[in-house]
Amino acid sequence: MNRTASSTHNRATRHDEILRANVIIVGAGPAGIGMARVLRDLAIPEVRLLERERVGASFRRWPEDMRFISPSFTGNAFGLTDLNAISYDSSPAFALKREHPSGPEYADYLEQAVEIFGLNVTSGIDVLGLEPDDDDILLHTNEGLVRAQFVIWAAGQFQYPSDGDIPGAEHGQHSSRVRRWADHAGEDAIVIGGYESGIDAAVGLAAAGKRVTVLSRSPAWDRNDADPSLALSPYSRERLDTARRSNLISLIGDADILGLDRSNNEIRVLAADGRSWKTHSRPILATGFSGSTSLVDDWFDFDDEGCPSVTAHDESTRLPGLFLVGSELKHRGHLFCYIYKFRQRFAVVGRAIAGRLGMDTDPLEAYRLNNMYLDDLACCDIENCRC
Repeated sequence: MNRTASSTHNRATRHDEILRANVIIVGAGPAGIGMARVLRDLAIPEVRLLERERVGASFRRWPEDMRFISPSFTGNAFGLTDLNAISYDSSPAFALKREHPSGPEYADYLEQAVEIFGLNVTSGIDVLGLEPDDDDILLHTNEGLVRAQFVIWAAGQFQYPSDGDIPGAEHGQHSSRVRRWADHAGEDAIVIGGYESGIDAAVGLAAAGKRVTVLSRSPAWDRNDADPSLALSPYSRERLDTARRSNLISLIGDADILGLDRSNNEIRVLAADGRSWKTHSRPILATGFSGSTSLVDDWFDFDDEGCPSVTAHDESTRLPGLFLVGSELKHRGHLFCYIYKFRQRFAVVGRAIAGRLGMDTDPLEAYRLNNMYLDDLACCDIENCRC
């Protein structure tokens, strides 16, 4: 598509269009706000963020005891940007005075960023779907149609929990839906899933005095991999080691769960090898998230693992002009599920859009200088941690 920054404004407006822009970003979380900051630095006009609720809404839903597993530290001045920062000149550690912020605290940091960076966020807009319209993309929302030349999908994952397709999952409760672990009914708890969410749940439940059984298909807590997207973070490992001293946590790493069955007031968790575990309280499902791209799956191709397929510029392989940023991003088998990972791709998307609009891309060199511009994905294939 050959587009210019003003072409959107030369088209006739449909009677049900409520907004038109050069770039629409769906979602005002760390991915959307960080991406909007890059486009601001590129001086791209008419950039709008659409948010269903409020800035950082997903983080405000975190359980009270949940904290960031990646540490924040203000090393920006030395070229070591805070791991949880969305821009090279901000730091949650500095703004919040926290190393491992809570969800609501991080949402406060995002709201500060929106105000300080002067970003344009429209709340109360729920994107229901989208479709191409000549050289533009039309977004269907609860308020009407929105027209844009480019759409950047940044709606995240946390608000879209997955039950892992476990039969009888309605008898359990997803970990993201728990507010306080101390409120979990009964003295015993079963957690299905042994990665970050499962271990966080186990630690929180044990801290509340519950006896916890963690059921996982494989022992993720024993996996030794330099990529924290594949192995437990040091923060989670340390918390687990401390919690296990109470003898309240039992880890079972060979339980392939087939389903949940309820009989009267008892719930049985059934494994493929015939084993089962009984509980009188709802098992905790730490079974991950389906991701927000499921809302627009007609416009993305997906790989064998269900991850969206994108080009080298993080653009949909099915719909030109639709880009993906955030925790659902995957390249060469590597997951970009942490902020410090997916923020490396903001400048790549920014360069692609600015180039098509004929805008100057020199401001992006500041991102490269501050280690926030990863355009050579080959470096992700190198195992460089020897000890």
